[in-house]
Amino acid sequence: NGIGEDFAAAVLDCGDTGRLADLIAQNITLRHQDRQRVLEELHPDKRLRIVNDILTHEVDVISLESEMEQKVRRRVAQVQKDMILREQVKEEYAARIQAADLPEEIHTKLTKEVERLGKQPFGSAEASVIRNYLDVCLELPWHKFTRERADVAQARKILDKDHYGLDKVKQRILEFIAVRQLNPDAKGLCLVGPPGVGKTSVALSVAKAMNRKCARLSLGGVRDEADIRGHRKTYIGAMPGRIIEALTRAGTMNPLLVLDEIDKLASDMRGDPASALLEVLDSEQNGAFRDHFIELPVDLSRVMFITTANTTSTIPRPLLDRMEVIELGSYTDEEKLHIAREHLLPKQLKENGIRRGQLRLDDEALRAIITDYTKESGVRTLERQLGKLCRRAAMRLVETGVK
Repeated sequence: NGIGEDFAAAVLDCGDTGRLADLIAQNITLRHQDRQRVLEELHPDKRLRIVNDILTHEVDVISLESEMEQKVRRRVAQVQKDMILREQVKEEYAARIQAADLPEEIHTKLTKEVERLGKQPFGSAEASVIRNYLDVCLELPWHKFTRERADVAQARKILDKDHYGLDKVKQRILEFIAVRQLNPDAKGLCLVGPPGVGKTSVALSVAKAMNRKCARLSLGGVRDEADIRGHRKTYIGAMPGRIIEALTRAGTMNPLLVLDEIDKLASDMRGDPASALLEVLDSEQNGAFRDHFIELPVDLSRVMFITTANTTSTIPRPLLDRMEVIELGSYTDEEKLHIAREHLLPKQLKENGIRRGQLRLDDEALRAIITDYTKESGVRTLERQLGKLCRRAAMRLVETGVK
């Protein structure tokens, strides 16, 4: 580069080695010591070899400089790209925070986190932690509430439609719904009874009756307090606790949370989850619940809690004091017959693709299944037996080619 056409032509035309060496050394930029070396060598061939060595060295230097320049350009481009990406992410989160219309304390905290994110290299571990934190906080339904239904008569209709019998239980639940309208700080419910009597489905019906969103979380075998209250966000793979996760799933701040199997909570050296639940279920404390991951006060006072258990004997006494216990007893055989006819059989027929007319079960057959093939307080095994019958019928229908 930078060599004139006349000089290039002169080099190509030159046939004398000494003359060629002098011509090249004369027309290119060289250090004084290199020029001196060429002048001191009188032998033409050796002089040209010295010039060749100098040129080879110069080419190496130029290629090294070019490589360094490319590296610098790439680095500058990467830094610029990183800055643009960081700014884009920062602006995106700032816009989401603005749109969320958050309480002042939460708005300030998240804005600080966004400023911190703007100073981290894009894609770094610290940036990932902050982005995960911001995502979790912004997914929480801070200002979303469903309009609660206060109609006890409507609630009675829904409970009667979804569940046969349980008259005393339904009456207690309707009283509970009525009290909740007058005093939102009333205790939560604890539905206690043997497996399969419909504790969880009663809780889901209450949510439907009160027009609340519902989220269910099972506490069976939970032995770590962090399961309820979350891990600090600095830990690898940290996530919020089950309460915050359930609120996000429900999508409102006044859902009905069904805490299943509260009698099967355990505890070990990682803390006592029952102690964390004390704050959650206490209407006087849960107005500013702090999850370890979120590190912000979350108002649980509008949340309605219904817990389920097989027995109250293993529930810690302080926890039991924060709940109103409703016992669900065993079903009689006649109640089971009605439940099978009205609820379980239609459900199993539908699940197994059988039309009503293709399988008929009279009351005597249902009674025989109840007395001879099930030994339970609830109806879970009964539903399984009806499912088995429907599958057997489906097999027969396919084999005989009945459509």
